Amino acid sequence: MASSSSSNRPGQRSKLLNDYRNKRIANLQLIDLGKHVVEFALDPQGSRFIEQKLEHANPTETAQLVDELRGHVLTLALDKCGCHVIETALKSVDKASQIEIINELLAQVLLLSLHKCGSWAIRCVLDHCMEQQKRHVLEQLHGNVLSLVTDQYGSFVIRHVIEHGLPEDREPIVRSLQENIASLSLHEYGSRVIDHVLEHCTEQQKRPVLEQLHANLFTLVTDQYGCYVIERVLEHGRPEDRERIVRSLQIASLSFHEYGNRVIRRVLEHCTEPQKRPVLEQLHDNVRSLVTNKHGNHVIRDVIEHGLPEDRELIVRNLHENINSLFRHEYGNWVIRCVLEHCTEQQKRPMLEQLHANLFTLVTDKHGTFLIQLVIEHGLPEDRERIVRSLQGDIMQNTHLHSFCGIIEKCLIFGTMEQKNALIDQVCAPDNRSGKPPLLKMMKKPFGNKVVQNMLNVADSAHRQKLMLATKTAPIKNTANRSSESLTHTVQAQQRGSAE
Repeated sequence: MASSSSSNRPGQRSKLLNDYRNKRIANLQLIDLGKHVVEFALDPQGSRFIEQKLEHANPTETAQLVDELRGHVLTLALDKCGCHVIETALKSVDKASQIEIINELLAQVLLLSLHKCGSWAIRCVLDHCMEQQKRHVLEQLHGNVLSLVTDQYGSFVIRHVIEHGLPEDREPIVRSLQENIASLSLHEYGSRVIDHVLEHCTEQQKRPVLEQLHANLFTLVTDQYGCYVIERVLEHGRPEDRERIVRSLQIASLSFHEYGNRVIRRVLEHCTEPQKRPVLEQLHDNVRSLVTNKHGNHVIRDVIEHGLPEDRELIVRNLHENINSLFRHEYGNWVIRCVLEHCTEQQKRPMLEQLHANLFTLVTDKHGTFLIQLVIEHGLPEDRERIVRSLQGDIMQNTHLHSFCGIIEKCLIFGTMEQKNALIDQVCAPDNRSGKPPLLKMMKKPFGNKVVQNMLNVADSAHRQKLMLATKTAPIKNTANRSSESLTHTVQAQQRGSAE
């Protein structure tokens, strides 16, 4: 196989290609390439030149190009640059030239189909060749279906035939797969072919495939590739197929499973309300365990986001007993965020009151901080006001923490001017312990330093002056992250602006 790397070495390039790559040729045309067509086609810059010129080439230019390609088509089709030239040529040249190019590829259909670059060429052949040539390609593909569907590149070719071919072209493929549906559904590349069968084939062609999927359901739903196949049945299958799947699923265990939880979520998305109701009943019985599980929390979040109001109500009531621990839980806090985004004010209010009551703990917690930030961004003005009023006194000792600075930043973005000024007053006021303003702690950390810069940008003139006076007391250190230096530049810029 020829490689485009040879033409990338300056000593092995022709003068014409070398001059073109180094921009020493003005107004080069396709017809000027002559015997250098193949060399250009194997070169990254040269191949792009040919592709661009082919789009607007006249018959004389395309005829000369095809003459130069003769005998080299297979080499180019297997090359990462050359294959794009072949594709562009098939789209641009006349029918006679197309036939000539395709004929050079027909002898190596299987080789090309299993090749990273060659598989693109075969797909392009199927799109542009004459029916007689297409029959020849399809015969070779149909004779090697099982080899192709489990290959990284060959599977793309088979999927292309399933998606764009005639029903009679799909039929031999489906027949070849029927004895291996279960194993192919568990295969990285084979599963994608099965997906395409389910999406594009006729009901008659799909039925034997579906029966094997039903027979192997439990194995498939707990497999990293098989679960996607079952998801496809739920998305595109008949109501009776969905019904059979739902009846066979072990809801509780699958909701905790890395792959099984995806299937449960597709059931909730695509099945009818009567089909979903038994699933939801089992989920409600296991809410407390699911919300703190790495995979189960996704299922509960889907119910909150897409379910009926009464299902949200049951979930919210279930969460109340352990709400404080969920605020700070790695997975539980994601469920709480979902409640805050999608539930009614009446459903959220008890939860919000608990958030306010635990604010001091949450603002310093790496998970809890995101809940407070969410309320600041999307909550009611009165909730935002209560949070800002709480950010004073001893709580300002936490300005060195990333989590706390994140809350201040949200207040600067979504708060009123009065709220922003109140925060600036707090960070500039000396604390009771050290006598230094919390601002100095913030400036020592990269993220906190950035928040201080944002304060300077949003403050009114009086509070900007207050910040500038406070920052003058800060020691400027030439640290690796250059935080203080960055802030000094911002202060100087603000001072220049004030002077002007």
